[in-house]
Amino acid sequence: MPSSPSITSLRARGRTPLLFTVNMGLEDVVVDEFRARAAGAGLDVTDTDDAPFGLQSYALVEVDAGPSDALAVARQMRSVHHVLAPLYTFTLSADGEAALRTIRDTMKGLDVAAMEAAETFRASSVRQGTHDFTSVDVQTWAGGALDARYDASVDLEDYDVEVRVDVRDDRCLVSVQHTREALSRRQLEGYQPRAALKANVAHALLRLAHLDAPPDTLLDPFCGSGTILLEAAPLWPGTQCYGNDWNEDAVAGARKNVEAAGLSDQITIRKGDAWRLAERFEDVTADLIVTNPPFGVRMASSMDFYPFYRRVLGQMAEVLRPSGLVVMLVLRQGPFNTVLDESDQFASRHVRAIEIGGLYPYVFVLERR
Repeated sequence: MPSSPSITSLRARGRTPLLFTVNMGLEDVVVDEFRARAAGAGLDVTDTDDAPFGLQSYALVEVDAGPSDALAVARQMRSVHHVLAPLYTFTLSADGEAALRTIRDTMKGLDVAAMEAAETFRASSVRQGTHDFTSVDVQTWAGGALDARYDASVDLEDYDVEVRVDVRDDRCLVSVQHTREALSRRQLEGYQPRAALKANVAHALLRLAHLDAPPDTLLDPFCGSGTILLEAAPLWPGTQCYGNDWNEDAVAGARKNVEAAGLSDQITIRKGDAWRLAERFEDVTADLIVTNPPFGVRMASSMDFYPFYRRVLGQMAEVLRPSGLVVMLVLRQGPFNTVLDESDQFASRHVRAIEIGGLYPYVFVLERR
């Protein structure tokens, strides 16, 4: 008979731990954002971890405040997907059926305070790693255990409590999810191209500039639906923002999105070819460029990125002030590094890989020489 797993309680006496789900590679950005927001609210952050329990795509903070005050700050976060209350973690067997039995039996013995008064609940799961079972299997076995212990009915739509039972390799993490819809699912009204950048990633790119003060002028040469600009405007209300795109539908859609957000005085969208950026923006000197060139997997397989990156960086250098910064998502690091090595216009200040929809582009932060 398998031994009982070692269970670690994640609840903190007198403090509120919060767990955020986030794109891999942006965990530290989430921690920094929460620290800034908590400080603004007068809350003391006693501990943080951008790789809690050795897991990626999560960020953990601990606040010296009650749950209501901590959650009020957490719900303002813009670089995250969901806000969770972490409860327990325990290890699993490598055998699939044994792991599911461990989840079921362990869940039957765990105290989940939010379930005490719940009339309805749902169990959800995000599974990462190689297993002989699926996320649906985890939800089924964990949900059955909660149903057996608590006087609450399963309701996948109209539920009072959502219990997350996430599995990453040989570790199980049990939490209560406080957000019904992901905080990253904003800007979904209006014009939205299929490959639009998620709002939380756009917000994180802005924070990765690590500016001491807001920029006077921000430019996105490949603005698409305007996601980056729409995140920048409320973050830096005094910044004049410019967007550019060659696609007429994108330009028209971005303008409608800006107007709907009531930001037409702060955000200007122009139509133009990024290869002639200096001509289109000869009246603008940018302090910061933040952008996501729209080249997906199908185009990337046949495209020569070297001349593209060389021309685009050259155009950016012409509209950017000396010591100005570029924060740019790069799909192909090799040709981009070659262009940087050959260029005397930019110095690389920071590079990191992040996960976006199963792809792993790099974020480059460059400084104009």
